[in-house]
This record gives sequence, C-alpha cells and structure tokens, in this order.
Amino acid sequence: MKVKRFWLVFVLGTIGLGPGIAPALANETANHPAIGDTTVFASVPAPGHPFGVAVDRNRVYISTSAGDFFTNPLKGGHLNSDGERVFAYDKKGNLVTTTSIAIMPNSNMGLFGLALDGNPSPDHQLYIADMNGRILRLSLDQKNASPVLFAQAPLAGGWMVTMWNDLVFDRAGNLFMTDDKPRLWRVTPDGQASIWFQDSSITGFFGFAGGPLGGRIDPTGKFLYFTITISASFPGEAVVYRLPLIDHPSASDLQLVHRFPVVPGQQPPQAAGLAFARSGNIYVGLIGTNQIAVLDPAGHEIRRISSPLFDSPWGLAFMGQSLLVTNADIQPVESADRWKVLKVFVGESGLPLNRPRTSGEDDSTVNDAQS
Repeated sequence: MKVKRFWLVFVLGTIGLGPGIAPALANETANHPAIGDTTVFASVPAPGHPFGVAVDRNRVYISTSAGDFFTNPLKGGHLNSDGERVFAYDKKGNLVTTTSIAIMPNSNMGLFGLALDGNPSPDHQLYIADMNGRILRLSLDQKNASPVLFAQAPLAGGWMVTMWNDLVFDRAGNLFMTDDKPRLWRVTPDGQASIWFQDSSITGFFGFAGGPLGGRIDPTGKFLYFTITISASFPGEAVVYRLPLIDHPSASDLQLVHRFPVVPGQQPPQAAGLAFARSGNIYVGLIGTNQIAVLDPAGHEIRRISSPLFDSPWGLAFMGQSLLVTNADIQPVESADRWKVLKVFVGESGLPLNRPRTSGEDDSTVNDAQS
C-alpha cells in the first residue's frame, strides 16, 4: 500500500527527511562482508517501481507497481496504462525473462506479493498479488506463458474497497493475504477467497489506507505475522501484530509484537514487507525512514540497517545470508536510476517458506531454503 508520499505531502510537510542514523557502507567483499553491507543485485527496467520479490531455486522474481493512487500528473505523479511486469533474474542478477500483465487503462494500482508453490516441473507456479483484488497464477515451466486468474476478491469497488497486498502459503496450501481496509483473507487451494480476520484495531491511519501490508508465517508455523504501515490505534506508528493460524480468530486472539514509534525530526517509520530468518529474527522494511529493522523472536528491536542506496525498501526475501530488498521509489518525482533490487548482507539465512503442491496430485509441502 503506497502511502509514503501522501504522508509526506499532506501530513508531515515540515518534518526533515534524514533518518539520523549512520548508513551502512556498501563495501561488501567476497570474504569479509559486514552486517548491513549493501550492493546492487539488479536493475529493474520500465515500468520500474519493484515491489514484490520471491527467490526460487535458480531464479529471483520481481513484480512492479508503477501506478500511483495519490497521483497528480501535473505534480510529478502518473497513471499507468502500459501494464505491469514480472521480471525473472538469475542468481547473479541478470535479467532472464519478462512477463507482461495487462491492467486497466490509467491504472493507479499494480502488483505486490509473490509466492511460489512446490509443484515439480512441468507444473511449477508463481502466484502474484494484484492490488486491484486479484491473485494471478503464472506457469514457470511453459515458455511465454500468460498469467491466469486464480482468485478474485468477492467485493466490488476496486482497491478503495479491497486491496490485496502480500501473500504467503501455510502448510496446508492456503494463501493468506493482507488487505489494508482492514482485513486479512484466506484463499483455499481451489481459489475461494473469504475474510479470515477483520477488526478496527488494525485500521490504518487514513481509514482506507495505511493498514495491513506485509505478511509472513513464523518458524513454528502457528502464527501469521503482519505489518501495519501507519496505525490508527497508535497514531503515526508502524506496528507488527500476529494472529494464530486457527479457523476463526477473534479480536482477543490478536497479539502485539512490536511498535515502531515516531521519532521527532524523522519521518514516520511506515512498515512494509517482512521476512523471517531461521533464527526467528524478523526483518521489517521501513519505507518512511528508508531502513531495515531487525527484531528478535520476542519482538524487541536489536538492529537498524541503513544505506544510501535504500529508496522505499518494500519487499524482502532471503538469498543465502543476504536479504534481497526492492526499491519501490515512491517519491513524488520518479527516478529510474533508483529502480533497483538491493542485496544486504545480514549474516544469517532465511526461514524456509511453505511451498505446497498445488497440482492436486497430493497435499505434501516442499520447503524452500531461500539460498
């Protein structure tokens, strides 16, 4: 959910831009990288604005979101009629394939979350969250495959009513989706979507925006963790919550994991994507301060990673002992040279994601080591 520019222009116009924390130097070496060393993994061509990221065994997939729903073309923003893209890179950052995804003319919304299933070739699939309330599915083993509709929000009205942001598989093959309206969704393996949790406590600051955004399942497999970009319950703060993966969670099941306070003289933190390390540490992208926060398994912040290369660090995914970070670049004036996927050394490996078989042959789950 792209709220950074709205917040800057309409809410905090006089707050300074600097995060006030010394940036990590991009001085990674082959043998002795330091925690926070940041380099460019890949450049992203038009339409730019890389959002989602998923790491497969020999590919890295990146989704784009070029439309801007707070846009004003006379003030540097734009609407997107050129469609969105899913780019596939090899593990060295070379662009391998491009898949075009049609959107409506003058769209102000694009793609975000990505999830991979565990189907063997020739039926391996990539699931793509469209923030216009769709999940698309793309066959990765078919040359020049076109994405097909897998699920659609059963609520009419576009992104102002329902915006599906991030998505993640549980062990049973259900997809869990964040929606900043504020709701969380569950989509069954046959593509049937229903509201899994809804409560005013996870409302975003703007009501129609700022709510649930990033989502991941913890190492126990028992909880869905999710971020609130700009909280209404804790005005201006970013928040991480968790819910037990039960059939019908209630408000009493909601657990607060961490609050990111607003620091005077800095932008509000604005939490976006998150990722779990094998250790249980939680990495959270903060698009307001252009940083990556690290929480321990108990939810205490233990580190903050900064880099002059960060420009709205949106999506996060582990590759080896590094994080791949997408630069969404959601400033009022676009800058194509900021459309990058960054590689940030963090010194630990990622938690394997659930990769269920979705072909119907069986319901076993393949975990991906993200390396």
